[in-house]
Amino acid sequence: MNAAHPYVLVGLLDDAEIYRPGCFEPFMELAVEKDDSLKLTIYPTRNSVSLTVEQWDEIAKEARKYHAQILASGEEW
Repeated sequence: MNAAHPYVLVGLLDDAEIYRPGCFEPFMELAVEKDDSLKLTIYPTRNSVSLTVEQWDEIAKEARKYHAQILASGEEW
């Protein structure tokens, strides 16, 4: 990806799985676009991804927090 701002990759871990960078398959990317809008891109994966409403709410909450941090940083393209 060629982005001026850092972006966030979202993936699911199994119940007992510990996060290890580079060892999970992301299914979504959160990015701030040139017009400062927040974009959520869903990737195709080997297995289908099912989310609970609570998981979706958590992703949305983190996405909004990330968006606010990027906008507050004042960084420009």
